[in-house]
Amino acid sequence: MSALRSGYGETIISPPLGTDLTGFGFYLDRKAESVLDDLKVRALNLEDRKTRLLIISCDLLGLTVAQADRVRCQVSAALGLPVRNTLLACTHSHSGPATEAMPGLGRVDHDYMRHLPQAIIKASLIAAASGEESEFGFGMEAVEPIGFNRRRRSFEEIDPWLKVAVFRQKNRRLFLLNYACHAVTLGPTKEVSADWPGALVREIEGGGDRGLFLQGFCGDIDPVVYLNRRLGAAAADLDLYGNVLAARAQKVADRSVFEPEACLRAAEKRIRLPLLVPPKGDLKKEAEAAIESNREFPRVRRIIHSWRERAEKQQAAFRKSPWMENVPVQAIAIGGLKILGLPGEVFCRYGLKLRRSWPDLITAGYANGDIGYLPTRRAFGTPDDYACYFAPKFYALFPFSPAIETILLRESRSLLASL
Repeated sequence: MSALRSGYGETIISPPLGTDLTGFGFYLDRKAESVLDDLKVRALNLEDRKTRLLIISCDLLGLTVAQADRVRCQVSAALGLPVRNTLLACTHSHSGPATEAMPGLGRVDHDYMRHLPQAIIKASLIAAASGEESEFGFGMEAVEPIGFNRRRRSFEEIDPWLKVAVFRQKNRRLFLLNYACHAVTLGPTKEVSADWPGALVREIEGGGDRGLFLQGFCGDIDPVVYLNRRLGAAAADLDLYGNVLAARAQKVADRSVFEPEACLRAAEKRIRLPLLVPPKGDLKKEAEAAIESNREFPRVRRIIHSWRERAEKQQAAFRKSPWMENVPVQAIAIGGLKILGLPGEVFCRYGLKLRRSWPDLITAGYANGDIGYLPTRRAFGTPDDYACYFAPKFYALFPFSPAIETILLRESRSLLASL
């Protein structure tokens, strides 16, 4: 008899037509006109003799830490498990509804957001109620490049590994999938879509199995079609990516060694990250520099003027305490597999460094919130870098300090080592 049980549940969370979509640029008036493929919440419930874990994936751009905290508390209360045992991540599709209040990136539909927690809870309850005895296997397969490093415009410094955890039940398998590449294949269309992660899961489902996807550390990784075209591809590109990744996932499953037991563990820590807060007299100069280096974005002046107004009001408080507080770092263990969740657009180098110590590691971005880009120290050396210096102006307020790489790696290693 297996000591491990697994269960799966899902709900549809596609927004109503007319809802503002998010991503790709500012004030684009992207209102949903059709649904190419449904957005879903997918939940994986795991239990051993002592512990229950819940892993949830939403086909959304992201959630704030506050939003994720509220939902995780509700889900954990409904299932009777510690909050640290619930991982809530987003796939970062740019063809879904606006869910975070970011200037110029779509108006949040508050009625949609009121119903979202219930959809997440419903999928979680279905997963918890459908548990079956399972065997666990894990493996990785290198994939022909689907992503490239958009900062370098090359295939240097990408994460080519598809990570696959498989839970084999009597009549089907549950796949937990992980790969690092922005879900932006379609470009700024007005179609609702889960982008290539959705295509991957659909391919898995076509064989009668079920799948759940965790987006990797893809802060600097875009789909390879962007080497050919600046924005957007066709639905056929989604299918191509889904086919390639699903075929690789099946190979991992076919050659995996399955075990009837896998000890489950979870840990979480809240940390703070340092910010670069300029003197108030420098805000005008910084605003002018941001406009000049980001002219490719329509209405960039409107974004920067809005940022400057907010920055001038809050600059004194942040100069006194230049920190972002309450940043969640989560680690989960399933037997020898470890999962690290960080709440943002993490550069892929973080995962590459951490896997030197933990080869069997899934790195999940947009996990338990989204605080913006988490670049490497080296990236901050480029004065007009988008992720380091421009994105914080709509994600939060002030850029992170280059010291975040040291802090995040230290805290991640400590938490992973504790399991």
